[in-house]
Amino acid sequence: MTDTRSVQDVMNPDIMTVADDMTTDELARYLTEREISGAPVVNSQGYLIGVVSMTDIGRQLADPSEFASVRSEFYEMGDEAIVEQRFLEERAVAVRDVMTPTVHQVPASAPIADAARIMVEQHIHRLVVTEGREPVGIITSMDLLRVVAEG
Repeated sequence: MTDTRSVQDVMNPDIMTVADDMTTDELARYLTEREISGAPVVNSQGYLIGVVSMTDIGRQLADPSEFASVRSEFYEMGDEAIVEQRFLEERAVAVRDVMTPTVHQVPASAPIADAARIMVEQHIHRLVVTEGREPVGIITSMDLLRVVAEG
């Protein structure tokens, strides 16, 4: 028997998005405080434009040679705390500069079988649910397993 419910019937509507102009420092705090590893990114109109994760922040900070050059540039200041703060300020970039612009998404009105098919084909565990260009929820592989378990 085929389940005729749509994605909106089983999705989680409590989606946590981040603004594309948020700094990576603000993003790290946001994700840590909410105990999540990533979030969809929206522009000033609320349109979905990408996804970002802690991995993206780590990738952006991963160049140790840059820290060495900033450290030597500001070494004359003599205060290690000032050097570290200046390094963080120099490294502060907007989320739009580190996000992944490819978003795996599914319309809210799509059958849940479509969401399952996309997850299997793309080897992913979550999709952003959209209405038009705006994110309205998240559907995960656990949501789909719950549908199967309920029978």
